[in-house]
Amino acid sequence: MIPPELRAALAPLENFEALRRRAARLGDRLCDLSYANPYQGVQEGAIAALESALQDRRLLDLQYAPFGGHTIPRRLIADSLRAGHGLPFAFRDVILTPGAMSALQIALFATIRRGDEVVVPTPCWLDYPTYVLHAGGSCVCVPFRSEDALLDIEGIAAEITPRTRAVLLAHPGNPTGRNYDEATLAALAEAISERERELGIAVTLIADETHRDFTAPGSYHSLARYFDRTILIYSFGKYHFMQGQRLGYAAVSPRHPEREDLARELERWTRITGIATPTALMQRAVPKLLQLRYDQSWLNALRERTVRRLRDAGYGVVTPDATLFIYVRTPEGTDDAGFARALAERGVLVLPAEVFHHRGYFRIALTGSEAMLTRALQVFEEMGVRCAA
Repeated sequence: MIPPELRAALAPLENFEALRRRAARLGDRLCDLSYANPYQGVQEGAIAALESALQDRRLLDLQYAPFGGHTIPRRLIADSLRAGHGLPFAFRDVILTPGAMSALQIALFATIRRGDEVVVPTPCWLDYPTYVLHAGGSCVCVPFRSEDALLDIEGIAAEITPRTRAVLLAHPGNPTGRNYDEATLAALAEAISERERELGIAVTLIADETHRDFTAPGSYHSLARYFDRTILIYSFGKYHFMQGQRLGYAAVSPRHPEREDLARELERWTRITGIATPTALMQRAVPKLLQLRYDQSWLNALRERTVRRLRDAGYGVVTPDATLFIYVRTPEGTDDAGFARALAERGVLVLPAEVFHHRGYFRIALTGSEAMLTRALQVFEEMGVRCAA
C-alpha cells in the first residue's frame, strides 16, 4: 500500500492529469505545452539508428543483457564522457538503465538509507521527492534565491546536517531552463565540501544531466569536474526526441573515492529493484546515437521569441539559456493551479509550479507544434491583460 507521504508527493501531478484528461476533449484545438513531447516527431537520425540496430542481426542480439548493460555500449558511453567531461571514465563506471528515472532511483538506493536526508534545490523535476521517499529518505527542499533562478548556495549549505547523505540537482535546471556557470558549480562544490568537513560526513552529489545537450556550444560544465563524490544521470530520449524508448544511465565519477564499490552496488540495485537494463535493441542503437548532433537554431529562436512575447505581455520570466522549457511567473492575484485551469479552459496546457514543489510560477514546454505555440501565445497575452486589469 502506498504510504501517506508518497500519496501527498504524487497529488500535484495527479491533479494536473485530471485536468489534462478533461482538456484532451478539445482534440486538435488543444495547445499542449505541458510535457516535452515534441510534436515535430522523433529526430530522423535516431530513427535511422534504430532501423540499423534492427537490420544488423546477430545471434542472441535481442536476448537478455547483463545487469548494468552490455560492455560495448558502456565502453562507448565512457569514451564519450571522457571526451565531453575531461575525466577518465571507464566502462564499469557506466550503468545502463531504462531512462533517467531508473538511473535516479538506483542512485538514491545506492546512496541513502532509511532516515537519511537528501537536499533538493527547488523548483525541481516533479518526481525527485517521490524517489527520495521511496528510497526511505526525507527530502529537504531549498528554493532558488532570485528571479533568475540562481542556486541559493548558502541555503543549500545550511540545510546539510549530520543526516544528509546526498544533494540532488538538475543541471541544466528543469523547469527553470538555467545552465549553471563554472563559478556557480565551483561555489556549490566548495560549500558542500566545507559542510562535510565541519560535520564529519560524506555527501554524494547526484547530478541530473538529462538536458545537457540543450545548451549553447561550450557553455556546459559538468559538476563531476568540481566535486569528486558525484553520480551523473543521463537520458538519451530527450535529445533524440524519443523519450518513450527509455535509454539512460548512471555514471560514477572516476574521482569518486568508492568508485568501484559504488558502481558494483548500482549494478546490484538494478537487479534488486527489478529496474534491469534498457532493451537489447536500445543498447544496440547506442553507437550510432552517440554520433548524432542536431541543429538547435530553431530552439534558440523559438525560446527568444516566446520570452519576448511573454515579457511584452507583462509576465515575469526566468531568463532561460538551456533546455526545452520556460519558467513563467503566475500573474499577481491568481494561484498557480487556478491559472493553469483557466488556461486549460482556453485550450492551453501548462504545468503549475506545485508540480515542481514550488510556488508562483508555471512551466511552458517549447515542443508543441508551431500552430500550438502561436495560439498559446495569443491566449497568454489575453490572460495577462485580463489579470492585470
